[in-house]
Amino acid sequence: MDEIKKILNSEDKKLRKALFQFNSQNTEEEVILKFNLWARDFFPNYFKAEDAPFHKEIDTYNLRVYRAELLSFTDIAFRGAAKSVRTKLFVGYCIANDTDHFRRYFKVLSKDSANSKQIVTDVYNMFVKPKVREYYPEVFEKTLAKREETMGVFTTATGIKMTSDTVGTDQRGQVQEDARPDFVWFEDFETRKTLRSLVETKTIWDNMEEARTGLSKNGGCVYTCNYFSESGNVHKLVEKDNDKNKVLIIPILEDKKPTWKYYTIPEIEQFKKDDDDFWGERMCKPSASKDVLFDRESLEAQEPKEVIRESAGFKIFKEFDPSHRTASGHDVAGGVGLDSSTSVFIDFDTVPAQVIATYACNTIKPDVFGYEVQRQSDIFGGSMVAIEKNNHGHATIAIAKQQNVKQYTTEGKEVMIGGKYQPAKEYGWLTSRLTKPKMLFAFCKAVEDGLIDLNDKDLIQECKSYTRNDLMDDVRDPRLITRHFDLLIGAAIAWQMNNHAVLKNKDEEEMEILDTDF
Repeated sequence: MDEIKKILNSEDKKLRKALFQFNSQNTEEEVILKFNLWARDFFPNYFKAEDAPFHKEIDTYNLRVYRAELLSFTDIAFRGAAKSVRTKLFVGYCIANDTDHFRRYFKVLSKDSANSKQIVTDVYNMFVKPKVREYYPEVFEKTLAKREETMGVFTTATGIKMTSDTVGTDQRGQVQEDARPDFVWFEDFETRKTLRSLVETKTIWDNMEEARTGLSKNGGCVYTCNYFSESGNVHKLVEKDNDKNKVLIIPILEDKKPTWKYYTIPEIEQFKKDDDDFWGERMCKPSASKDVLFDRESLEAQEPKEVIRESAGFKIFKEFDPSHRTASGHDVAGGVGLDSSTSVFIDFDTVPAQVIATYACNTIKPDVFGYEVQRQSDIFGGSMVAIEKNNHGHATIAIAKQQNVKQYTTEGKEVMIGGKYQPAKEYGWLTSRLTKPKMLFAFCKAVEDGLIDLNDKDLIQECKSYTRNDLMDDVRDPRLITRHFDLLIGAAIAWQMNNHAVLKNKDEEEMEILDTDF
């Protein structure tokens, strides 16, 4: 460090510039150090406080995307965490100091074209700043080649291009490999306004995917965003977290302490009072916002259980007790890889009641699901099943009837049977605008009152994410929905069976024995 200080205090521009430059031979630690030295030396106005520990993580993952060690980095730090400024400085640093020029085409995409253009303009203005131009005259050196220099796009004399666009426009690009972007930065691509429209949310995702898949070989993406909803595209990115697609989520508070000393506890307390959605904007926890349906504390008290055995995707948490009343609820999907067909079995004769088994599959066809419901019911002694009869459910109910599955029924309109008017049986549970809120609020109250243990971590997570907006939504096109609550619907239907599930009487058991012997 003493040697670095000597160089920084030196008047030798070549020596100082060499300190900042890097190539593929430099280690990750070296490049991050060089970047921070460069940024503070040339742009001290951006550094009003000591860096937070997470700032180094942001620098690290930005660099790994730049070096093609990661395919993408989703940067979800709280509003005011300086994530966008840091990324902007990093892009400018690489353009000026990477002697290999590993990335040659940067593209910035945001919801608002003025925002993406401003980022490109800001990076351009970095290089026309007198001190920077003095050290890096080659960036905008005059050449015979025709180059672009506008508010939304520029090309350096060293052959590096940076351009801007919006996520609302078609991103189908050039066919030639060298004409494709190799580093795409998605900035502020999701807003509360876009979230109000499922169609717009889906359009933005499709355009983002076109931009991502249109990258040149070894291209990478950085997403800087806020996480204030689990019904949008940011949530999709969160769910894709893996070794090659890193997601970093930084709240403003951890263990009741600020994650960046730039903000004090009194300031954060003021944010709580002033912000419409403190939990989403500052804590990056949309499922803890005031719009969620289920009481957060009650759900945190729920302890997920280990699966004791699994049968073809049917997860069993508790063994069947034939002396207890058991019933199940089933949400039926189309089986085309979107929403899922689900089963939730509840034992009502324990205190509290127990979710004893669950099932979810997004590829099983509705008619085949009828046989699956029969199989599951048989595992639990032929217990009553309540199949949602909306849309695809009719096919499942028909198969279940053929297989003599014990189903929940209601009395329908009277029909002529054997010369007499008799009430016809209607099979299945109808989820309507009237019944959906009632059954979900009833299930919600049961959870809050401690009347049921959910046991399945996936079911618990769906309850945490469910909002009052979801409750009000009409039936929607599942292709537009970024998250689903199929297990929750199955569980809510199953809870409605509390007053309908009964133990088999002796005559029923004897008839089953006779049928088996025959």
